[in-house]
Amino acid sequence: MDIIKQILIEDLDTINKNEKRDGKPYFNSQFIANHPYLCIGMVAAYIPLAILVLYASYFGVYWMLGFTLLFIILGAVLLFDIKPVYRFEDIGVLDLRVCYNGEWFVTEEVSPSSIQKILDSDEVNHAIKQEINRLMALKGTLSFYDIYHIAYPEIPSPTQTTVMAQNKAQYQ
Repeated sequence: MDIIKQILIEDLDTINKNEKRDGKPYFNSQFIANHPYLCIGMVAAYIPLAILVLYASYFGVYWMLGFTLLFIILGAVLLFDIKPVYRFEDIGVLDLRVCYNGEWFVTEEVSPSSIQKILDSDEVNHAIKQEINRLMALKGTLSFYDIYHIAYPEIPSPTQTTVMAQNKAQYQ
């Protein structure tokens, strides 16, 4: 395994342990305290619905109880919090995992000790070290994506290169 990947994985494991990121749902009672207007709005929107369902001749009491149960279940779902596990394989991947994980790799900072390990390593290319130092001087801190982008630049496949050349020739 390459040294930069190993250092980043160790740093991610530390973050996952410190923040107790395990991908499991936990009860979070802070939702009501943090979003009181949303909770009030949900109840305020439900009351007219319940009245309409109760007084509509084609629904009735059982439908109102069913809608009430559904409202309670959906409201309870908001009281759960999931802290997804940060993984090296997810860095720079923009697919459906972003809906669950978010783009954490852009905002999560690499620890200074991990950056120093990369800079001190004899296995890391000098050009990569120079770029890390340049970005550190420019930004002050580096995200996981910054280091990933430096160490593993996207190289277009031969198919992509051919398609890009055809498109360029077509528009000239």
